Amino acid sequence: MSTQAQILANRRNAQKSTGPHTPQGKAKVSQNAVKHGLLARHDVINSESQADFDLYSQQMLDELAPVNPMESMLADRIITLSWRLKRVCRIQNQTIDALNARNNSSPLAKLTQSLSNPSTSAPELALGRLAIKDFTNSGVLERLLMYERRIEHSLYKTILEFQRLDLIKKYRL
Repeated sequence: MSTQAQILANRRNAQKSTGPHTPQGKAKVSQNAVKHGLLARHDVINSESQADFDLYSQQMLDELAPVNPMESMLADRIITLSWRLKRVCRIQNQTIDALNARNNSSPLAKLTQSLSNPSTSAPELALGRLAIKDFTNSGVLERLLMYERRIEHSLYKTILEFQRLDLIKKYRL
């Protein structure tokens, strides 16, 4: 149980740590909870290129050619889900490569080294290492496959709805 003096000291200390004040600091800490990015709120995570996403998004919009608000909403959803599906495939590949790299010698020593010092180990495996760290003792590949199936299911369901709206539009004309 805390004493009254400890409670007061804690309250005084809490006043000193109010978080970042600059826009750059706030932007940086807003990414603190991002682990592997499969459930990210933003379409593009730190390890991805905004320009690549913008190009991909424009190409998809050109192909889907939505003509009303409902089709635009579904097209945006298709873009987001398909981008995430690409991400999960990249994470799976990096995870397998990271697991293989780790298993070349002492598995525990390799994992500890790659997780604690990612700058010296292969930077192209960063997402894979994050997935291993996040899914420790949970069957990392099985979890990734579960995420992939969920994203795929949502994507195909959204595509079907988009196609259904397109058919309805054609029959009305």
